[in-house]
Amino acid sequence: MRVRKRDKMDGETAISFAIECFQQFHSRDSCPEWLSRCTTIGYFWDENDNYIVSFSVTPKATNDGVSYFKVSVDPATSETRVLLDSKLSQYAGEDLQGYLK
Repeated sequence: MRVRKRDKMDGETAISFAIECFQQFHSRDSCPEWLSRCTTIGYFWDENDNYIVSFSVTPKATNDGVSYFKVSVDPATSETRVLLDSKLSQYAGEDLQGYLK
């Protein structure tokens, strides 16, 4: 039986590596106060059995999430690679689901 790379790490661990990667690029002070309340984090596997972890927000006018940060996490080596890093300033918290004043 072939051991897949994804069997070496669970999704929660991959998310932890992705959060650490996000924090290397975005200090807590540089993030809008609404970010943690409005963000959804999910993952899937690519064709090489790497986790693709996506940070998304969802505008109130739709149910379609918009990814603003995406990271590839290699479960065999724990190496992370940023695939998408959008400017957070393009989003207004009050226009997003999960926003509370």
